[in-house]
Amino acid sequence: MENNLINLVKQMKGITLGIGITSEKIKEAIEKNDNIRTCYLLEEPNSTFNKKRFNFNSKLKKVNIKKIRKVFKKKRIENLICNYKTIKPFLKTFIKDSVYINKGKLYIYGTENDLEPLIDKYKRYTDKIEIKNKKEEFLIIIDNIETKNNKIKDIGYWWKDTIDNIVDFLTSFLVN
Repeated sequence: MENNLINLVKQMKGITLGIGITSEKIKEAIEKNDNIRTCYLLEEPNSTFNKKRFNFNSKLKKVNIKKIRKVFKKKRIENLICNYKTIKPFLKTFIKDSVYINKGKLYIYGTENDLEPLIDKYKRYTDKIEIKNKKEEFLIIIDNIETKNNKIKDIGYWWKDTIDNIVDFLTSFLVN
């Protein structure tokens, strides 16, 4: 799967945002690609790898995944590369934020097996979802070119997800 992602990185253009990228091969592919104008890695804000430094009142801080919507304005990021393990705790807010800031493609990779909730939540916004599985690894490519956000719809989905989480917690608590 890593080789597939490296091949996709070589074809990318524009502004790229990486969340949870730990592979040095992927980082090297991003660095070698001259078509990527600006690259942000959230875990390494003061790294020399970033082609543009974050400007937070002259302090370089780690950007919280919950606040990426404030940092990166509407439809500014062409490519978004995420590690599923990193974004999994923040899925309730990350899904709507990723659709809000991304105007290109979203790549989610990892080794988890429970992908159905993630895919169902992204199907609320778009049907252009491609899944590549190889043994226990996966790569999901979501096309956000024509997706749109709606505040009322986002609030409704937030409440639905919150109620589902509460029901899941209560059922697991009562069963145990």
